[in-house]
Amino acid sequence: MRVFIDTGAFIALTDADDENHKAAKAFYKSAIEKGARFITTNFVVCETINYLRARVSYNVAVVFRENLKKSGIVETVSIIPPMEDAAFSIFKQYSDKDFSFTDCTSFAVMKSLRIGSAFAFDRHFEQIEGIKRVP
Repeated sequence: MRVFIDTGAFIALTDADDENHKAAKAFYKSAIEKGARFITTNFVVCETINYLRARVSYNVAVVFRENLKKSGIVETVSIIPPMEDAAFSIFKQYSDKDFSFTDCTSFAVMKSLRIGSAFAFDRHFEQIEGIKRVP
């Protein structure tokens, strides 16, 4: 089973003070026990590092990135120009939504890789047909 992992889930897993920390840890542990593999993007990693640096600490941001590389459970997909174009099409299609461009790159990757579940606390993932937000 492949699950896309979004910024909010990474933050919740990393920051013990986050309101979703307990739910994130429980879901992550359960998913790993069931053999889940996680997919994310370099845009999401960048967004997470920036958040952790600004809101938690520099050291936590560094440890997050180092642990991500060592985990062996999370694959990071790099957003390349054709994927950016697909994301921009999604961005334009949903002018009535307040999706960030990073959200749209995530949706484009999920569609491209046929991933139907997103480990996310961002309600935007519920607004795209074919995506189920977990937990």
